[in-house]
Amino acid sequence: ERFMKTFPRLITFSLLLLALLLTACQSAPPAETQAPDTPASLPTEAPPVVTETSSAPSDLEATLHEVTGEVESRQLGADFVPAAEGEELQEQGQVRTLESGSTRIDLSTGTIIRMASSSHFTLESSEPEGESFLTRISLEIGQLWIILQSGTVEVDTPSGQASVRGSYMMIEIDPETQGAFISCLEGTCALTNLAGNVVMGAGQRALLELPANDDFTLPDIELMSEEDFASWLVFVPEAEEIFPFLDEEGILPFEDWEEFIPEYDEDGILLDGDGTLLDGDGLLPDGGGDNILPDLPDLPDPPELPGNGGGNDLPDLPSGGGTGILG
Repeated sequence: ERFMKTFPRLITFSLLLLALLLTACQSAPPAETQAPDTPASLPTEAPPVVTETSSAPSDLEATLHEVTGEVESRQLGADFVPAAEGEELQEQGQVRTLESGSTRIDLSTGTIIRMASSSHFTLESSEPEGESFLTRISLEIGQLWIILQSGTVEVDTPSGQASVRGSYMMIEIDPETQGAFISCLEGTCALTNLAGNVVMGAGQRALLELPANDDFTLPDIELMSEEDFASWLVFVPEAEEIFPFLDEEGILPFEDWEEFIPEYDEDGILLDGDGTLLDGDGLLPDGGGDNILPDLPDLPDPPELPGNGGGNDLPDLPSGGGTGILG
């Protein structure tokens, strides 16, 4: 009778225990299996690494080359010392050439600055401008030529500022009047003084005067002379590639300009006494190949040219690579 009472309980307990065992078997993790489409040896591909790139230029570099005769340089806070071939000029660095000296300054933008004798130049500053640089320099005395490849170069003079974008520009300071004589061989050159701004094109020149009473006026634009063009041929080898285009456009004031190209040595230094440019040619005087420029030419009355006298608002100028004949 006692067994009959406990038997249903044993049956119930057994069934409950069996149900628990079956549940535990079903929830246990299966043995390690491999997905049929994913072999164990196949590595998982990492996502590509994306790196950001910038087109902003690094610091501008200026290097001295073709150091000829007496040339001196100094970095900010230092004294003048003899300049050396390949010397790096830092911001606020200066270069001066004595009576027998000349040099070439190469900027990392590809722009070339050539200095004549008896000149004093300062690399004021440089700052990024798009994918190139805006470079500011000052010319206290003497003469320099700028062969621009990219960016913008602004030159401060005692009588005003000259800027060049995509152009070949020459600047000479009159040691007596401190006026700045500027010629624009190719492209676009802009002149600025306290009276406003004017813009010059290929084959034009102007004189930024320094008035004694600070009564500034806008400079008149006039045509470059034979002597102006010849000085480019004599002292700037890079300018030779421009002359065929000037010839095609009828900008040159003389024919057979090739005969006036002087000879240079293997280092690009002008050879003396080749007799290429002589009196009577209407170009340079005897001895034109001695790295000494002729006196500042007398400026004739300016012809009536479009834009003479300019305006007071400097237009936006395209940057780099040539804006005139070369496009």
